[in-house]
Amino acid sequence: MVLNRPAVLVLVLCCYAGAGLVALASCIRPKGVFRWLGIALSGAGALLQVGFVLCRTNMNGFLPFASRFESMTLFALTVHLSGLMLYLATKRSSVKAVTDAFSIALLGAALFAVGFNRGGHLNPMLNSPWFAFHILTAFAGYGAMTAGLGWSLAAVWVRGQTDSPVPRRLAGSAALLLGAGILAGAFWADVSWGAYWSWDPKETWALLTWLVLVVYLHLSGPIRKRWLDLAAFGLATGAMLFTFIGINILKWGMHRY
Repeated sequence: MVLNRPAVLVLVLCCYAGAGLVALASCIRPKGVFRWLGIALSGAGALLQVGFVLCRTNMNGFLPFASRFESMTLFALTVHLSGLMLYLATKRSSVKAVTDAFSIALLGAALFAVGFNRGGHLNPMLNSPWFAFHILTAFAGYGAMTAGLGWSLAAVWVRGQTDSPVPRRLAGSAALLLGAGILAGAFWADVSWGAYWSWDPKETWALLTWLVLVVYLHLSGPIRKRWLDLAAFGLATGAMLFTFIGINILKWGMHRY
């Protein structure tokens, strides 16, 4: 099908890059045509990527999250959508610039480092509704977490973002989604391997990422502390990236993406 081609994702990458440049420009000139242009580019890129996912699903008969390439493109999509939704809610261009940069890096790495594949192959153990729910909720949590990091980084340089409930809400959303993903993964593991938990390195680091968010939610109070927001989201994002990328490079455990 037409949408299951690398050219589609290259076009998506161009939309994300354009949206990121517009977000940077909006930091200097916050009003005017820049805002709507950035929203249009982000929306067009996200819609194209959702079309890519739906096309693959229709062709293969299952959600296309079973390879490293596919999971990295999904990661890019969730980060970009999280940044776009946060921007629509808060109008913070500086935050969107950070999330756009993350989504550009992830999608670029998927295309040019991991490499495009047409999909179509699925290990029978992955053919489970628990697997699909596990992937979708976990990556949605990753998106919320990255948006929280973007907010925290922007707050260091941009005034007017103190005393905001946004970081705590993003951390709560990320913890809820990631926790749901971990639970779904445990149910899937029990069905496939006969055990809910095996202390596999990726399982352990995913739990550590969730614990960082939970500790932050307990430590943060009504008075915002930018250093605490940045430290918590920085640690959680670092643990998340090691879970997603580092363990694959080291080839630890059973997971391979």
